[in-house]
Amino acid sequence: MWKKAAAAIATLSLLAIAATAATAQISCDSPWFSESPADPEFELVEEAWQIIVEDYVEGDELDLEALSRGAIEGMIEALDDPYSAYVGAEDYEAKMDVFEGSFGGIGAEMTVDDEGRITVVAPIAGSPAYRAGIKPGDIVTHIDGESTEGMSFAEAVLTIRGEPGTTVTLGILRDSETRDVTITREVIDLSTVTATLFSNGIVHVTLSAFSSPTEDEMRAAIEEAIEDGATRVILDLRGNPGGLLESAVAVASQFLDGGIVTEVEYGDGERETWEVEEGGVATDLPLVVLVDGGSASGSEVVAGALQDRDRAVIVGTQTFGKGSVNHFHRLADGSAIYITGARWYTPDGNLIEGQGITPDEVVERTEEDIELGRDPQLARAIELLDE
Repeated sequence: MWKKAAAAIATLSLLAIAATAATAQISCDSPWFSESPADPEFELVEEAWQIIVEDYVEGDELDLEALSRGAIEGMIEALDDPYSAYVGAEDYEAKMDVFEGSFGGIGAEMTVDDEGRITVVAPIAGSPAYRAGIKPGDIVTHIDGESTEGMSFAEAVLTIRGEPGTTVTLGILRDSETRDVTITREVIDLSTVTATLFSNGIVHVTLSAFSSPTEDEMRAAIEEAIEDGATRVILDLRGNPGGLLESAVAVASQFLDGGIVTEVEYGDGERETWEVEEGGVATDLPLVVLVDGGSASGSEVVAGALQDRDRAVIVGTQTFGKGSVNHFHRLADGSAIYITGARWYTPDGNLIEGQGITPDEVVERTEEDIELGRDPQLARAIELLDE
């Protein structure tokens, strides 16, 4: 089953999208079920189907494929989940074929806000979106001139994706003003770790995302800093929108000497536990973690694990609260369902989705601070480690 795959996906990001070929047992040219299903709720669906097919006044003109699509869309809508969506066969094929080889994106994590608007969680440092001035909280009102109102989350993200070198123009709403931002898509393959060693023995390690190379980059950066005299660590997850769960677990494991990093709960109630990986290189160094509203998904897994285990002091502002696993399932007719299949929890059982991680010390960093080059969050982290 996909949910057991090593490459569990935190969210449908502009970094990585996965698809399965799971085939639904639904026919588009006949009643849905060849024999009565076990659940009485499905019997009602079949009963309604039969009534429509047999008794509708213009039954000979019925479009059974359209009925099937309408029923599926109705079920998805009834979930009241902003991330779950139905994608038609033509749209799915047209927008997924770019993933056969290299594919491009803008390097930003998206979500849906409480009003159903496509919203930027955070751009990845150094990405096309970052260079274009996209900021956390930006609302995407249009994609290449098409309004995103009523557009599903999956459709919006698939539309933003495209071939490297091509452009996409986003209508961005920020501070009650709308502007168009044109971004050239690129293959998103950025170095995710930077480290700065201060003269007082504190190494400031910044993670921009959680990708496949992050574990090796992180370990190498810390080992080099320790060789150069580092005795304390600041792990900076601000503006980090997440990425691969395995990468997040590997990062947390550099600072923990055993136990649980996170638990994933699936739709059937089953829970999968992700344990600390042995061999962490900084399990005994004093640690402060910086977070903000752009810290999401894998960042929240790491911060939550270190906080619950009393391993680090968390400093900054409330994190985003994105802790769901989403996945494509291909249907028999070539269409697909994008479904939320699991939620992430911290070691103490706290739900990340919709909640986020509350810092141990809340320290704001204003736009004025940024413009003037001030960083009170980093300053407070240094104070705590000096203490």
